[in-house]
Amino acid sequence: MPGNRTFALLILLGAAIIGLLLSVYGFDATWQLWNIPVMSPHFADLRTITGGAESARMGLDPMLENPGDPWGRTMDYPRIWQGLFALGIDHSDTVLLAVIMIAAFAAGLFLFVKDFDRRTAWIMAAAVFSPAVLLGIERGNNDLLIFFLMAAALMALRNRPAVAAGLITLGGMLMYFPVFALAALLREPRRRFLALAGTSLGVLVVYVLLTFKQVLLIGRGELRGTTISYGFNVLHTSLADHFGSRGLGAAVMILSFLVAAGIIVLGLRSRGRCFTFARPVVQEHLDGFRLGAAIYVGTFLLGNNWDYRLIFLLFTIPQLCDWMREDDPRLTRAARITLGLVLASLWMQFFFRFAHFLPVGGYIVFALDELANWGLLAGLLYLLPRTGPAWLCRKNGDPAPAPLTT
Repeated sequence: MPGNRTFALLILLGAAIIGLLLSVYGFDATWQLWNIPVMSPHFADLRTITGGAESARMGLDPMLENPGDPWGRTMDYPRIWQGLFALGIDHSDTVLLAVIMIAAFAAGLFLFVKDFDRRTAWIMAAAVFSPAVLLGIERGNNDLLIFFLMAAALMALRNRPAVAAGLITLGGMLMYFPVFALAALLREPRRRFLALAGTSLGVLVVYVLLTFKQVLLIGRGELRGTTISYGFNVLHTSLADHFGSRGLGAAVMILSFLVAAGIIVLGLRSRGRCFTFARPVVQEHLDGFRLGAAIYVGTFLLGNNWDYRLIFLLFTIPQLCDWMREDDPRLTRAARITLGLVLASLWMQFFFRFAHFLPVGGYIVFALDELANWGLLAGLLYLLPRTGPAWLCRKNGDPAPAPLTT
């Protein structure tokens, strides 16, 4: 498809421009063009692992004490990552590991794409070079590797669903939250879906139970932000911290809970009333939408997430663009609004750099950011239950929607 070639050219062009900027302006100045807060030394998130390896060689447990990290942060990843210590890594390997993860992310972009048109290619490129995605690259965050695993799972899902379930399970063992990606398996017949998703979920439950102590350590050591972040806890925590009022924070938390519960209930009420599609559906796009939407909804409801986790929204864009051409006005309207909110969430950090030009501009942009994130939750929870497979959408003897085709 012409759009696939356009997308590849745009990615190559964007990467070349960033490479030129890095060589001319330097690391810090380049990322600040996107208003990305820079941490030095570079690829800060990876240094909890490479520094953890150095701490482990001192006889310390980096999940408890990690002086090898430049900021003294404990290693807040599952202990399975410590298998890298056997390779003898240290801080000198940070850049190499970051390059590997960035390359894996770039490869992942081309594993799940299929049958793009040019408009989708441009929208995808705008999302890829957004501050939220580039934040993950600047930090060298592990989500880059998880993105590759999820993209590989989507590719495997075409012919080898068991392999796809295995990749999602591996992602869940590495970072827990990819368990939500099991929604991508909904393309399978009901019995196979229950078998694959149930097996994967069972393995992950056993894994968590066997490693529950480290789960508690990760929860204790994990940094939870209220800036460059999204999630249920961001609003009430920010207000409580800013005004120094626990009462205000508690009141907003209760209000947030009620709003989130209302959105979830309204979304679940649509289960069984699925959209029917006038145009052929590219199954890979629908799989990606289910995966990306489920990860966003799941991680949002868990609490706080740094904005680089918005990277998984990239999986939703091809299907949202396809739905904008549908005949059903409800679907096209919802797709347009949701796609706009996806791009707003990905790019909002950039607009914070202009906040000082407006009276109370920081508050305004923060409010817009929260509106975009909460609105995106509502949009995805409206669409996701309505895009179920035929076996999930049959209700009270109604005929199933037209079968999906690729």
